[in-house]
Amino acid sequence: MKTVLSPARRGVVLGAVLLLLAGLPMAAMSQSGPFSVGRLVVCENVQNRAPVNVTDVFPAGTEKVFCFLEARDIQEATEVNMVWYHEEQEVARVPLSIGQGLRWRTYTSKKTMGQKGNWKVYLLDSADNTLASVQFVLE
Repeated sequence: MKTVLSPARRGVVLGAVLLLLAGLPMAAMSQSGPFSVGRLVVCENVQNRAPVNVTDVFPAGTEKVFCFLEARDIQEATEVNMVWYHEEQEVARVPLSIGQGLRWRTYTSKKTMGQKGNWKVYLLDSADNTLASVQFVLE
């Protein structure tokens, strides 16, 4: 027997699903490895385990940029790398340990050395598969 929802009932169900999804960051909706990426952002600082002044454009004179990761639903302890690129050239590779659990927050930082232009940070698993990335510009 096939169950058919009335148009009004379908609207209620669809609305509920959309409300649930609207509260989640896009990266949290798919699990692409040993955990879900809740947030991967660049910012001016990290205080109290939270990113401060998240942006994708940093003014000239910015000496240091932080890349903050919030991992969710970590199935088992794992190792990842944050790989920093300036103008398509790798400039830093920072290994990080992620513990098992519901939520894990960590970050890396990079001194910019006044190198203006396009930057990108890749989050890689232990096999160098890209889990997420974020880009920014140093004016």
